This record gives sequence, C-alpha cells and structure tokens, in this order.
Amino acid sequence: MSIKTLVAACAAVLMITASSSALRAADDTFDGKRVTVASAKSYEQVVDAVKSLVAKNGMMVMAEVDQGKMLSMTGLSLKATLLLVGSPTVGKQIFEQNHAVGLYVPLRVFVYADANGKAFVEYDLPSAVLAQFKNGQIDMVAKMLDEKLAGLATMAAK
Repeated sequence: MSIKTLVAACAAVLMITASSSALRAADDTFDGKRVTVASAKSYEQVVDAVKSLVAKNGMMVMAEVDQGKMLSMTGLSLKATLLLVGSPTVGKQIFEQNHAVGLYVPLRVFVYADANGKAFVEYDLPSAVLAQFKNGQIDMVAKMLDEKLAGLATMAAK
C-alpha cells in the first residue's frame, strides 16, 4: 500500500469518526420529547381544526407544506401536512434572547394519516427543542408554548 493510499484511508476514517461524533452530539441536544395525538377525525378535519385553533389562540399559520402532494411525485401516496405555527409577538421575546431560535421557531406541527387512514397531530415539545439555548427567558416562553400546543393538538384531535 502506497503512502498516498494510506493517508487517504486514514483521512476517510477520521472524517467518518468526526461525522459520527457530530451526529451523536446533535442527538444528545434533543432528548426526544415528541408528542403524538391520535384522532378519530379524518385527516382533512384535523388539518382544518389545527388551522382554526391556531388562529383562535392568537397564533398564525406562517407556512403550510403539503408533504403528501410533494411525495406523490415519487409515487408515494401519503396524507401529510407540515404547518409552521407561531406568533410574531411571542417570537420577538425569544428572538431577542438568541437569534438562533430561528432554527426552531416558528414551531412545526405535523398532521398526517397512517396507512389505515387514522389521523395524527405530532410535534416536538418546544421546551425540549429550545432547552439547548440554556436561557431562562426562552425556557419560560417554551413552557408556555408546550401548554398552548398541547391544548391545540388535543382540541384539534377531538
């Protein structure tokens, strides 16, 4: 084996090791507090209910991504909508603390139907996602958002 080949192999091993360490570190920052709320309603009813409840709770749908429609281009049939939900007033409180919260705010609320047609509302707890900033003001707002999303998801699913 030539020196050049050996150096290239060592570099590849170092890159893989560094990538694995970075992925493990990223995994360690989120403790997996995902919330899933099942519904007896249809997928369409749940999407409509989430949108309506967001508006009634002083928030807004800032973006809607019809992931099912996009995935249909690949041949996958799926009912799935991602809603980016937030409030500029609430967002301001945490953006003033750390602009990097923009990676997670507005919040992501995912509505989908499984293979049997059962609808679900799913989201990551804002307090779990935003805890990485280690900021009391952000934590306080995140806990309030936990409660708001819990109520919203439960009501939308009923």
